[in-house]
Amino acid sequence: MNTSGPPPPDESRGSSLIVSSAILHGFSLPIVAARLWTRAWPRNRLAWDDYSILGAVAFDLSFWILVLLAVRHGLGRPSVYVPSDDQPKARAFLYFAQHASGWAVAFAKLSIACMLFRLRGDSRAWRIFLLAMMILPLGIAAVTSGGLFSACRPLQAMWDYTTPNPVCLPETTISKLILTTALITVATDLILALLPLTFIVHMNKTLREKILLISLMGLGLIASAASICKIVNVTSKSLTGDALQDGVDVTFWGLLEIQLGIIAACVPCLKRFVERMLHRLGLLSSNTPT
Repeated sequence: MNTSGPPPPDESRGSSLIVSSAILHGFSLPIVAARLWTRAWPRNRLAWDDYSILGAVAFDLSFWILVLLAVRHGLGRPSVYVPSDDQPKARAFLYFAQHASGWAVAFAKLSIACMLFRLRGDSRAWRIFLLAMMILPLGIAAVTSGGLFSACRPLQAMWDYTTPNPVCLPETTISKLILTTALITVATDLILALLPLTFIVHMNKTLREKILLISLMGLGLIASAASICKIVNVTSKSLTGDALQDGVDVTFWGLLEIQLGIIAACVPCLKRFVERMLHRLGLLSSNTPT
């Protein structure tokens, strides 16, 4: 942290992170529940894409808990005001939250790829491509976690700056790893969001229904925007060097990326529900086939 000049005011941004995370989960978790309900009732049609989204939610909740614990121990406050015994705890929770975040995003993408495989796994070329799109997000998460786990020896030096004689990778190496995996993540977002265009345009649906399907399947583009914002924040020159302050914005964009990814994976499964709502609003004719 840059210690030149007077210290910043003792203001915590952790409370805004708590509120925003609660609001986002207030949207995403009911959507997940609705997806599972429509898939399991009145006839059980749960498949691998549904189980994958449960994995995403499990890692997301782990991420959320770790972030809340980090806030409790000082995340969002200038380190100069945080007790010395709390700072390593906050950084440790933030460190492990990065792992959970990567796996939550990976399982959300896996759910989308599995859903597309279920819908379009009718040719060998499609199956091979979609299998690759299933493996890629998991591979990215594994590489990211592996890089973070091998960044320092002993590992404790990642969050406890008083650890004697640590051997750590240069910060530039870690930053390049995070940036590379983040860019690949954005690319997979774009592919999975645009891929449905290849078959929706050929479906026997009305134009309005095609637009609805494209809109639902293309929500991943919004998750891509959150990923890009996170990349910009990580590479920003305005970072203070104080992990407890800089971590707030990165954590928020990571949180938003997860929630949008989960919502994007679930909303297409609620197509019938959305269509019924649009029928009631008069935006879809009641005699169009679904």
